[in-house]
Amino acid sequence: MSWIWQKGVREVISNVVEQLEELLKSVPRQLRELSNEDLVNPRSTGKWSRLQILGHLCDSAVNNLGRFIQAQYQPEPLAIVSYNQEVWVSSQHYGETPIDEVLTLWLSLNRSIVRVISSLPGDVLSQTCKLSSGDIVTLEWLIDDYLQHMKHHLQQIFPDFPRSEPID
Repeated sequence: MSWIWQKGVREVISNVVEQLEELLKSVPRQLRELSNEDLVNPRSTGKWSRLQILGHLCDSAVNNLGRFIQAQYQPEPLAIVSYNQEVWVSSQHYGETPIDEVLTLWLSLNRSIVRVISSLPGDVLSQTCKLSSGDIVTLEWLIDDYLQHMKHHLQQIFPDFPRSEPID
């Protein structure tokens, strides 16, 4: 593996860490600007409320934190097992959970993710993972996808949230 490739990958991860750290500061501020009604009412019939979306991001963090850790020691490719998002959100009762509790969980999980991905050795980022679709991706891709997924859902919570750059 070339040094230039590793340097480029480290820059991608540094960028992800920087963006996550900024979101850890801005999301709580933005949430406090929303009314309780805005947080708990579904956006439309059959859709999650903003609070449930934040809960879904907690579930995503739980699942991805495990993946980011397992990719360091499991044989390649790491099998990425999907989870039933609807069941997770429903089982956790995010719609009836106090916002401070859901926000604290989201902050704690994402601080853990920042710690884990910040300390990953460069060569681990090329570890392969097999998605449930059968596609093979790198751990670097999985980490970037986690951030893009989060931004997508933050756009649903906050109407003025900036649009994400297209994923390469």
